[in-house]
Amino acid sequence: MKISFYLACLILFVQGASTALGGNLALIEKRLMELDKLNKQAVQEAGEIPQNGSVAIEARVKPGVASPDVNSGIGAGRFEFTKKTILSIDEKLPFTVQISSSRSQQQCYRVAAMLRRTGYPAFTSSFVLKDQGLWHRIFVGSFATREEAEKTRLDLEKDEIPDGMIRNMPYAVQIGSAGSLESLKDMRDKLGAMQYMPYTGYVRETTSDQPQTRLLIGAYETREDAAELLATLRAEGLIAIVVNR
Repeated sequence: MKISFYLACLILFVQGASTALGGNLALIEKRLMELDKLNKQAVQEAGEIPQNGSVAIEARVKPGVASPDVNSGIGAGRFEFTKKTILSIDEKLPFTVQISSSRSQQQCYRVAAMLRRTGYPAFTSSFVLKDQGLWHRIFVGSFATREEAEKTRLDLEKDEIPDGMIRNMPYAVQIGSAGSLESLKDMRDKLGAMQYMPYTGYVRETTSDQPQTRLLIGAYETREDAAELLATLRAEGLIAIVVNR
């Protein structure tokens, strides 16, 4: 589980025909419903969660209790926990893992939300596919190197979410200006209501040398690929620019 400022997520490790658009979304959604049950149990078993700082808590299902049966008992000691402090800031993170695509924005949003609850830093990204119109991708994570992305792809595979593809997507759309995480809360909520799934990146304020949070949407191979999303967001009255991620 990573607790970063006011955001919390849980990483669960459960033992257990690639196309240009990624894996089978229906099978992924079914698997995530199982992992979601485990996630809810582990959150309750983990106990007190810190409110500040940047702390990673990993929950591993003990051997023999991998079934997400909600009747198996919360207090039965189903999870082993380890903790470590983490900090990642001021890096370009162009690599990500694409797991699937769909014409349905709502379906992609729902699956990405379940991935987040399961501990994966998922987000969605709209794109125009030649001769097929508007599609929506599901990505997991932002990484500095392909090797780091591969570790998450393998974790997804262990959780029976196969067919992940490592993509180099160096651009995203930034909403508004960088600021504190708390100052971006209302905008995050607004974008969520619009079926967007923003994620955060970090820059360092040049005069004070203090880190600032920025709100990002999507991941793109070129600046031109982000043009459709950029136009849509600006038409909604939002301040949006294409940036490196």
